[in-house]
Amino acid sequence: MENKKITQKTITAKKDDLNLKDIITIFTKHWKWFLLSVFLFISAGVLYILVKNPVYYVDASILLKEDDSKSKASSAMSMISGLGDLGSMMGSKNVDNEVGVLNTRMMMKEAIHDLNLNVICQTREGLKTVNMYPEFPYIISVDSAQVDTIKDIIKFTIKPTKDNQYEISGKYKSEKFKTIISNFPAVIKTPAIDVNIDKSPVYNLQRENQQVKVTIYNPNVMTYLLNKEMHIGATSKKTTIIRLGLEADNVKWAQDLLYTLITIFNKEAVNDKNLEALNTAAFVDERLAVISRELETVERNVEKYKQENNLTDIESEVKLFLGQMGESETKRIETQIQMNMVQFLEDYVQNEKNKDKMIPSVGLDDKGLQAIILKYNELLIDRNSLENTSSVTNPSLQLLNAQLATMRQNIISNIKNVKGSLNVMYQDLKGQDQIMNNRIKSIPRQEREYIEIARQKEIKEKLYIFLLQKREETNLNLASTAPKAKTIDVPMPTIKPIAPKKLTVLAIMMILGFACPFMFFYLKQQLKTKIDSKEELERICEAEIIGEICQSKSKERIVVKKDSTSPEVELFRLLRANILFKIKGTDKKVILITSTIAGEGKTFVGANLALSMALTGKKVLLAGLDIRKPRLAEYLDLPKVNGITNYLSEEGLSPENLIQKSGIHPNLEIVQAGAVPPNPNELLMEDGLDELFNYYRTKYDYIIVDTAPVGIVSDTFLLDRLADITLYVSRIGYVHKDSVKNINTIVEKDSLKNLYVVANGVDLGEKNGGYGYGYGHK
Repeated sequence: MENKKITQKTITAKKDDLNLKDIITIFTKHWKWFLLSVFLFISAGVLYILVKNPVYYVDASILLKEDDSKSKASSAMSMISGLGDLGSMMGSKNVDNEVGVLNTRMMMKEAIHDLNLNVICQTREGLKTVNMYPEFPYIISVDSAQVDTIKDIIKFTIKPTKDNQYEISGKYKSEKFKTIISNFPAVIKTPAIDVNIDKSPVYNLQRENQQVKVTIYNPNVMTYLLNKEMHIGATSKKTTIIRLGLEADNVKWAQDLLYTLITIFNKEAVNDKNLEALNTAAFVDERLAVISRELETVERNVEKYKQENNLTDIESEVKLFLGQMGESETKRIETQIQMNMVQFLEDYVQNEKNKDKMIPSVGLDDKGLQAIILKYNELLIDRNSLENTSSVTNPSLQLLNAQLATMRQNIISNIKNVKGSLNVMYQDLKGQDQIMNNRIKSIPRQEREYIEIARQKEIKEKLYIFLLQKREETNLNLASTAPKAKTIDVPMPTIKPIAPKKLTVLAIMMILGFACPFMFFYLKQQLKTKIDSKEELERICEAEIIGEICQSKSKERIVVKKDSTSPEVELFRLLRANILFKIKGTDKKVILITSTIAGEGKTFVGANLALSMALTGKKVLLAGLDIRKPRLAEYLDLPKVNGITNYLSEEGLSPENLIQKSGIHPNLEIVQAGAVPPNPNELLMEDGLDELFNYYRTKYDYIIVDTAPVGIVSDTFLLDRLADITLYVSRIGYVHKDSVKNINTIVEKDSLKNLYVVANGVDLGEKNGGYGYGYGHK
């Protein structure tokens, strides 16, 4: 049992080795197909390289700047209670949000619109189709509202004709259109929209006769396509640097797209920053208009009073008195200005129309109120930015809306508190004013009345000058707003194209050139049901292959000749040598020959092997024991005589009576199977058969027994008791793969002792010219 295990391990290792050998065999057997396939695939690879435009990776980097206004407000915000961690949360840069803004369809669509990227003009240059951007020979324009409605791509070709006209032909969906134009500009009516065409100022006369292929995309579709191609992300978690890049076969096209995206990003950021200033400017302009009208009314009152009372030098007297009013009057005026400003602010905040607008903080002296308004405006900008990049169900957006509502209530509360404080201060100053008024009573009536009018005029003038100053400050802030991002790496392409990689393409094509035919022949081999080579038989069969017999060109049944050196004769000699090596130095004489099914050549192998052994001078008996379908006499052209079945079923026959001369060689004798019995299985179990073979063992050097196929009947297994060695003939190209399972089962169960396989019908032409004897037939 241990020896059997070792043998099976050896066979398994051998089968693994032969797998590699089988692969090599596929290559060597079909090397012409492999050579042709590699040539075709490499040719396709070269054609792909020639046709494919070189693709470059173009990228740029921007640095997000820190907003000074937020850092300035942080100290003031620390004094405001009830806001929790809002200040720290909103004070830090959210780079991911900015990446999200850069990735929005809105920004990409605006860039496409600015550069007209949804219209592509291409032409042929050699084998390549190139994008002509930015030197388009034609200006192609479409109505922006119409182009958003097209459901498919519009394609057409502009082809100059010999008579200085232009043929335009194309299609939209399945509808084709064609027209001829003589002059530019022209309007082309397509099944979808009207297209305006004009010659470009950069029209190249060298391309006068060149065809131009125009493709018009829906901007929304182009936005989707470009957003997929765009790579935007932070360089690391510790920096505020964002890198933008994309692959393109037109470097200028990619550079302009990146430049435009960055420009739009900065423009939108500046617009967000200027929202507060713009609202403040509108607020100041509104108040200036009101104060201007009030000041004009007061000045007219002064003028009218002077005219009615004939006053000339009262101003110098009043100036002297006003100068004496001192610091108390100045504070009262400033306090009244602050009260007016806070009242204006309260009216603005409580107006529902201004609910989603920036709150102006111009002219406020209260630092706490200024800080919370500034923080509210920053939070509103962040909310608007997030609202553009997400849905209303976004938890972050809902959180920001809640925070804005809370902060707005805080602002209203703070305004009321500031109003209360200013009112208290104003009442104190008003008490001081009462003292001044008592002094005024001593002034003559005209002077007193004039002072009252002049005081109103001074208040209005100061408020007017104050608002003018704030308007100039706001305009200065608008003019000095810096972009949010600084370009630190301008859009630049890679030095070498990233695609197509020539060596990689050729290597892949070469691999495919080998792989495709290999897979074809491998699958063909796997799908076929018959064994077509000795190597395949050897790989799947667990029994040792002791020899092989090639296909014989001769139609003769007996191919072994004494002086012949043909390949088939030499293979029989090699088989004979292998068998003699297996039974060398023993008394083993009986060689059983069988197969899976009829037609595999077991009788052919048995007869020629018997003759080959007889040629060595040994006495050989060829016995027929395929008693159900005896063919040995017919095969050797011998008359039918009594055989083994007659000996076992009749009396009076001796073993010598069964022996018949072969007529081929004096050392080869024949014993036929005899008449077909009604009970062949039981007959083979007779003890007389054992006695018969014991007699023949004493008379002959070797006994070769032609038996029935084991895949059809079980007769051969009954003869195992007589045999010393079993030859299992398997015909290449004839036997099915499933039949090998029968051999493996016999080996596993040890149903036939010393089983060896003979591969019959081997094609020596597939073995590089056979064995190279070179002698031919003799």
